[in-house]
Amino acid sequence: MRIKTRFIFHLALGLVFWILVSGVLILFVVKAILPLLHILLNEDMEGVLVGWIFAISTILCIGLFGWYFGSPIGLIMMWIHQLSQENYKEPKGLEKMYTRKGKLRMRFLLYKEVLQHLESLAVKLQAAEVERNKIEKAKQEWIAGISHDLKTPLTYISGYSTLLLNEDYVWAKEEALSFIQEIHDKGKHMEGLIQDLGLVIQFNNADGKLPISKSRQDLVEFTRRAVADISNNPQASSYNLHFHSDTPAVQMEFDPRLMQRMLQNILMNSIMHNPEQTEIYTCVSDLGDHAAIYIKDNGVGMPPDVTEHLFQQYYRGTTTDSSSDGTGLGMAIVSRLIEAHNGTITVESETNKGTAFHIRLPKL
Repeated sequence: MRIKTRFIFHLALGLVFWILVSGVLILFVVKAILPLLHILLNEDMEGVLVGWIFAISTILCIGLFGWYFGSPIGLIMMWIHQLSQENYKEPKGLEKMYTRKGKLRMRFLLYKEVLQHLESLAVKLQAAEVERNKIEKAKQEWIAGISHDLKTPLTYISGYSTLLLNEDYVWAKEEALSFIQEIHDKGKHMEGLIQDLGLVIQFNNADGKLPISKSRQDLVEFTRRAVADISNNPQASSYNLHFHSDTPAVQMEFDPRLMQRMLQNILMNSIMHNPEQTEIYTCVSDLGDHAAIYIKDNGVGMPPDVTEHLFQQYYRGTTTDSSSDGTGLGMAIVSRLIEAHNGTITVESETNKGTAFHIRLPKL
């Protein structure tokens, strides 16, 4: 029964109760009490008495109706106010709603749906509060981490540039070139961090859409070149990168700039968070309507809590005082870049047994 129909039904019962109570009270006083007291009234006095009895019964019924219809509303209003104050505990007096058998009392049954929705809302708001606190904590840790990540290359740049500007010492050409190379590398690292931040700002704009410029290319050859580029990175010199494809070519449309960034983030993530000599395999497959990219390593793997939050923005799998060249945005960016291509990504990982990424991209 809907609340509107139920309310009309209860109100109708209340009116019938009011009429019955008034009639019974009038008959009881006039036909029972007055004769018992040997009181005789003329018609005018009897009419006045009936009027007073009717008025008293009306006042009593109004008070009863106010309690019956109003007390649940008072509890509901108190509950809503409590939720507005971010207090998600059950309000005081909530136990009065139920009988000993755990069923709603009649006056609260009238607002059954409202109470159910309020209870559901309280649970959802409490869960949202917990999640918001987690995200806020992760965000603060991320800010501390990103500050550390930006400060580290700046320290190198400042230190090497100070050495080069030292007029009291003349550096050999090889020494000067090594300093310049370090400055260049740290500058490129900072450029990558800033690009990550720029992408996140684009993701978090009003519509959340990322400008994408697709062109038709061979995904196999593109991925092979991306793996080769990472292999030539000095950071990857102690890692074994492999590429394999079960098909000679997969022609499809994608944004080469964003696809390069996606592959780079995953492969560099496998390098940065695994020990040297880790084997990293990249495979491209043709699944008919979809193309698949499979990236797997035999490294240290990840515990379940890290895997669960891996694609969450601001989440860093390492603590801020551990060695990390990432921003905590890399895998979140990967997820959003794949979404921009209408694809999906899943991750499987187990501590000390490596990590595997499965990427599916529509070919059309």
